[in-house]
Amino acid sequence: MSRTALALASVVALGAGAALGIGQTKDAAPAAGKVRIGTYDNRSIAVAYAASRHNPVKDKVAAFDRAKAADDRDAIKELESWGQNHQRLLHFQGFGHVPVPELLEPVKDGVKEVAKRRGLSAITMACDFTSGNVELVDVTEDLVKLYDPTEKTLKTALGVRSAKPIDLIRLADMPAKH
Repeated sequence: MSRTALALASVVALGAGAALGIGQTKDAAPAAGKVRIGTYDNRSIAVAYAASRHNPVKDKVAAFDRAKAADDRDAIKELESWGQNHQRLLHFQGFGHVPVPELLEPVKDGVKEVAKRRGLSAITMACDFTSGNVELVDVTEDLVKLYDPTEKTLKTALGVRSAKPIDLIRLADMPAKH
């Protein structure tokens, strides 16, 4: 595993592809006759979510500790499975090019506000094709900020964009560690 992959794995494992960059703008004034579509880097969203209050890991760890204290083997097994699955999904979302709808769900009202403020018709992870009347607007930072990140988390979440997403086959082979 490369250093970049290990560094990214550490970010997500500790609680913490790229959106197309062509034709993107920060201003909210649409070019004449343009449909504005917001795009974001899913990896940045995953990092911000993982470190946020919206990530249920703390509650699940507390439930796991209670289950262990009560020797509730069924609950222990269920929570262990949840932890592995949750971590594996965050690996895919934090290192690959994978949709993050459930991560955006807790901040959906904020997503709507970003769209309104930026004059967007839609927000999506990426566009494979756009016609000449479409203007792509990168809203990654706007969305990351919806998770109320610390400065360190904000820097990390936006910094992952400089690394190439990891191939999904390689991600599938990564063990879930929590």
